[in-house]
Amino acid sequence: MKNQQLILLSATLAIAIATSPLSSLTNPTLANPTSANPTSENSKTVKAAEPKAGKAVVGKTAKTPAADVVSFASIDAAIAKEEAIKQKKFDKVNAAAQADMAASNYAAAEKKYLEAVDLAESLNGNEQKLLTRTHLADCYLKQKKYKEAEKQYKEAYDTNIQLYRGNYPVLLDDAKGLSEVYKATNRPKEAEKILASATEARKTRYSVAGVDDGDLFATFYQSMREALAKKNNAAVSKMFQYPLSVRWNGNFKRRVTTHTYHTPQEFLADYNTIFTPKITMLFAENPEKDLWCKDQGIMLGGGLAWLTNVQLVKVAGKPTYQIHAMTINDDMPKK
Repeated sequence: MKNQQLILLSATLAIAIATSPLSSLTNPTLANPTSANPTSENSKTVKAAEPKAGKAVVGKTAKTPAADVVSFASIDAAIAKEEAIKQKKFDKVNAAAQADMAASNYAAAEKKYLEAVDLAESLNGNEQKLLTRTHLADCYLKQKKYKEAEKQYKEAYDTNIQLYRGNYPVLLDDAKGLSEVYKATNRPKEAEKILASATEARKTRYSVAGVDDGDLFATFYQSMREALAKKNNAAVSKMFQYPLSVRWNGNFKRRVTTHTYHTPQEFLADYNTIFTPKITMLFAENPEKDLWCKDQGIMLGGGLAWLTNVQLVKVAGKPTYQIHAMTINDDMPKK
């Protein structure tokens, strides 16, 4: 009798969990109907919520109420809508603050920038946060509020180093602002030191990836983006070092393919396979300030493409960089 009661209790709990709205948060099949097997009858129905006469109902099904299904698409849409509303408000306040700054209405600009900083903190992404703090610091500096300016410049500067390794250009603006604060408060050595540190941070921002001159690489990368935009295939081919290894890591099926190009001619023959419209657009949409790096190489966007083994060379007697290997985290296009 005791065993029968335990069996009945277990069955009842299983049914309650299966039909609970919380189950959709822990079970992706319930949370997203499109992830279920469309040929399976179980993907369309769940067990009845209430057993009859104290016994578990076996084999009977009922349609899942629409309200019980968590739609991740609808959640994403709601989040995107809320983000767009906040972004619109931020843009309006920030533009008003910039107008006040241009008109030398610094007290009015300060109030608006403080509001803009709060809005920026609630938005996705870090660039707006850095820029807005820098602008607020500029506003404080104009009013000779050195203590407040130093705090904002320093926070923006430190965040830039932590997140971007000094890659984001506003780092130099923060350093220059801090140097002005230090000079105004009789700290000339600190002013000199912060400018030197910022210059060094900018230069070595890709050093973890083996690239020691960040400014030289920035020039090289911009030249590559321009050549791709102009469809100057010959110029692009000269920005690689041969033999060149291109690896496609595949997509969902993880079909890894590696091809070695021994000459620029081989590269050009396969140019459209490497630089598909998707990859070409990736370079167009990612300026140098948006690049990220690790010891594996320099990453574009969310990691769709990696520039690896970037080498310092001399071309026509001038130093520049060339790419010795490239990884694309997608399937190799069919020829």
